[in-house]
Amino acid sequence: MSSKPIAVIVGPGSKHDKGGSMKEIPPSSRWGLGGALSLRFAQGGYHVALLARRKDVVEAVAEEVRNQGGTATSICCDVTDMESVSTAFKQIFSLGKVEVMIYNVAPPFPPGHEFPNLPAAHDIDPQFFDSAFNIGVTGCLRCNSQVVPKMIEQGKGTILLSGATASLRGGKKFGSVAPVKAALRSYGQSLFQELAAQGVHVGHVIIDGVIESPNTKGWGTNVPLMDPAHIAEQYWNLHVQPRSVWSYEVRLKLLQL
Repeated sequence: MSSKPIAVIVGPGSKHDKGGSMKEIPPSSRWGLGGALSLRFAQGGYHVALLARRKDVVEAVAEEVRNQGGTATSICCDVTDMESVSTAFKQIFSLGKVEVMIYNVAPPFPPGHEFPNLPAAHDIDPQFFDSAFNIGVTGCLRCNSQVVPKMIEQGKGTILLSGATASLRGGKKFGSVAPVKAALRSYGQSLFQELAAQGVHVGHVIIDGVIESPNTKGWGTNVPLMDPAHIAEQYWNLHVQPRSVWSYEVRLKLLQL
């Protein structure tokens, strides 16, 4: 059992991380935002419990946390499967008290598509939304069903959700992404209203830009890239806000001066 409080990072990697293989960029960028969050909350004194489907990535991020002086537990978990989620959180609760949960799980792109060639809104396979919502929204609900009762019992806790530009508006070729991110934002708003009075702070971070990671590094000549470590710092700032000034949402955007 850890002597430290627990911060759960659901999604400690990135769909753009290439398995953390790009050694020439710093560890805080190597796994995208998920890795930066893991490192920042470990630095802040938490034992980080890292949940993801990809065993190689979750173990690599945990090892990097340890290399930098933190403590971490890697756990394979499929957020679309309630049994998998329940089993993962039983292991987490055996480590200690969970004070933080960050849901950093990005919905998938439609099969056969990547960021530059997402389908038009009318060309999306209707069945895709079943899987995308199951991962991007219902998976968050499954995790909350485990941690929220514990946080209410403790009288404190923080739940942070990763949003995007698409949380605010749909854009051309983003019809497959925006509905899921908008739904997560709306769900989080309800959580905030319900849980704040019980000592649980729910926050939503809108990342209005492209995050630096191995796969996006090459895009830097065309679009400005946001430093994952700087983004993670804003998650930390939300977490440590005094209760008298809790905010639900922060929007982060890289401005070109």
